[in-house]
Amino acid sequence: MTLTRNLILLATFQMALGTIGFSQTPGDTTLTLDMQMRVRSEWRDGYKVAMDSETPGELVTVQRSRMALKGKWKSFDYKLGAQDIRTFGGPAGETQGTIGISEAWWSTEMTNGMRLKVGRQEIKFDKERIVGAVDWSNPGRFLDGVRWDRKKEDPSKGNTTVAVTWDELRETRRYMVYHRAMVGEKKNKLTFLFFDQESETEPSPNFTTGFTTRFQIGPRAWFATEAYVQSWPESSSAFLSLPNHKTMIIGDLGWNGDDGHKWQVGIDLLDEGFFPFLGTNHRHYGWMDQFYVGTTRTNGLTGLRLRHTGPLNLRLLGDKVSWGATAHHFRAQAMGDLLGNELDLWITGNKDGALTWHMGFSVFDATERHIERQGDVSADLWSDAAGRIQQWGWVSLNFTPSFVLK
Repeated sequence: MTLTRNLILLATFQMALGTIGFSQTPGDTTLTLDMQMRVRSEWRDGYKVAMDSETPGELVTVQRSRMALKGKWKSFDYKLGAQDIRTFGGPAGETQGTIGISEAWWSTEMTNGMRLKVGRQEIKFDKERIVGAVDWSNPGRFLDGVRWDRKKEDPSKGNTTVAVTWDELRETRRYMVYHRAMVGEKKNKLTFLFFDQESETEPSPNFTTGFTTRFQIGPRAWFATEAYVQSWPESSSAFLSLPNHKTMIIGDLGWNGDDGHKWQVGIDLLDEGFFPFLGTNHRHYGWMDQFYVGTTRTNGLTGLRLRHTGPLNLRLLGDKVSWGATAHHFRAQAMGDLLGNELDLWITGNKDGALTWHMGFSVFDATERHIERQGDVSADLWSDAAGRIQQWGWVSLNFTPSFVLK
């Protein structure tokens, strides 16, 4: 009943806003209803934290239901959305859930390609290593604040974003400046990011800044880099001999093959103490989430990875069916001790645009060094946990219809 009441209030409020717009300039007004129902069943047997043989795995189902109304009136846009998050499963079959507002913002177009957006909104940059939306998770991530964007007509002159967000519950303020430009005849990409966090309850370095690049190498190959530096007070780093600084350096080499097959090889180097903050770490450090997810331990990481994606000719399962695989090799900072190896496999398809499905399976072979470093298993069971293959499997359906109301 609570969800139904909230959605009725949401729809009534948005329709009222839409009516105001209609009475002014009907031709300049739009109203769209976006919906999402995503249901995912997971087998968790070492997901996030490595487990010993005495700890049983569990089967859970998680769902995310969203309803949002988007409107446009002259130079103004607005969106108000609610979501219901549920987890089914648990030892006694109980259900845990939350209902709340996912997005609530308005924006207005200004002169010279500028736009101002105020409210709860999704903010993400580049490959979301520092600031991401975490859409793979059930609740996602939305930030409360003010965002200013300027998009120039000439891509070579770039787009700029300035954002200030706040989290009153965690007493946290975040400041972001981002610039993106396309350079050269091949439209190579160059971006810069400045991120600062002030908090009474969360890690707070002086600032985080960095840049990314992407270059075409002939008609099929490309090379990309990312580099970030964090400045921490009263700290030191042996990596790269930068006092009071922590670094993250990434390199990727890609190849676009025939018939939609793509290959990518990469390396991630994270200094001890570097904190990815709002990064979508699930995307970069393996789907088992053994690193930087659900933990505050930041003791450095080296990640080597090989990724392949390609199409599958399975029209019975939908349109644009594809598969992929990523192999990860994890070591401690600066190619230190071996921590483990992981393999992520998945198949995904799309049906009529609104319905997508996904199936995946991940396995992680951890070492005793990783078990010790994680600190969640007692010392007498390190060998036992390292001898167990950690695994996570999932099946997901995602239905996202959109209706134009006006």
